[in-house]
Amino acid sequence: MALSKIQAESMNLADTYAFSGTVSGTPSDMKLLLNETISSSIGQYDISSTYINSTYDTYYLDASFRPESDSKLLYMKPFVGGVISDSGLAYANFNIDTGQRVFSDSTTNIRCAYNAVGNANGESISLNGYLQNINSTTIPWCFSGMSNYYMTNGYHGSNCVTGGYVVANRALVVNGLRLLFSGSNIQEGTVKLYGLRK
Repeated sequence: MALSKIQAESMNLADTYAFSGTVSGTPSDMKLLLNETISSSIGQYDISSTYINSTYDTYYLDASFRPESDSKLLYMKPFVGGVISDSGLAYANFNIDTGQRVFSDSTTNIRCAYNAVGNANGESISLNGYLQNINSTTIPWCFSGMSNYYMTNGYHGSNCVTGGYVVANRALVVNGLRLLFSGSNIQEGTVKLYGLRK
């Protein structure tokens, strides 16, 4: 059977159509895997291997959190084999507002902002970026992203955030992520996680 090419002007897409077959084509590069709202106090937020696993090598994280206590730092820790594996991590933060930086080549947390976050209404941190090399055993797992946050008294801060395993831990395969504040519960927030097509 000869195929007919449908021109953009030949169909009224405002009408309703029933598809009985399969529509194929290029799939979306990003697939939403997790979309959660935190509306009551929790000690930390864990993303399990249900979402971070061998299905994708790269994930995109979009999250916002408000701490229960004032002036707290947000941290990230990876899971390996379902267990927190927080030795041999490194991070670097660059404060876009002031040009200052903070870093560590041997730590147990990836620091997600240069400054601490306030907890008044509206004070919070929004974090987004890529979880890379999830399944690699030759290139270390890492996070590369940005954070936008509001400190005590509502002062704004912005940050480049990077972190991951040191080279000696390159063989560790990550299958989860923990996000938590230093010395405070998470009062409220949102978490979205996307898998990026290989």
